[in-house]
Amino acid sequence: MNKTNTIKEKIVQISNELRLSKEGKNDFQKYDYFRPDDIAKAINPLMEKYRLIIMFNLPFNKDKGMYEGELSIEGLDTDEKIVYKFDIPLTKVQGTSEAQGAGATMTYCKRYMIMNVFNIAENSADLDSMNYKEKKETKTSQDDICPKCGSPAKYKEGIKNGKHWQGWFCQNQKCKNVVWGPKYDNNKSQAEQEEADSVPEDPFDNLDR
Repeated sequence: MNKTNTIKEKIVQISNELRLSKEGKNDFQKYDYFRPDDIAKAINPLMEKYRLIIMFNLPFNKDKGMYEGELSIEGLDTDEKIVYKFDIPLTKVQGTSEAQGAGATMTYCKRYMIMNVFNIAENSADLDSMNYKEKKETKTSQDDICPKCGSPAKYKEGIKNGKHWQGWFCQNQKCKNVVWGPKYDNNKSQAEQEEADSVPEDPFDNLDR
């Protein structure tokens, strides 16, 4: 390896050598996504090989009302660096505090900035935002039909006892059937995600259908 290569040349080399697959899965909504751990495991050895380091900061700009993501690729043996910037609003997750939302915003922003720098392609629609639900609200499919009586079903999601849930609620007042879906959180570890994917044992009696 030519140690005199510039950081831009090293980024190109890393992009060409980088191989990773989407290990994050949402079986209920039928899509895969890149988890932060998957990206880190693939990129970190190449960063070490080419003597580079990733630095990330996410200050809040009060004038813009936005977070300002700043990701820099810096040389370990030189003062050379390349800086990338990206403005992003606070990620709002139902039932969580602003501090937790800020953490989710940081994870989301850093992941997509790294993907952009190293040309990691996201071939599917961006479905892995934690507050994503437009698909079920705007598109009619078999999932929007109650399997018990055939009436329209309404998608809802939220948090109960600290755990995420999602379900389809039959709009027929005589039926009131509920189809529970898996709960998901991109910031959870694999063990936490597997625990969260269990279906609730009891329906939520106080939900507004």
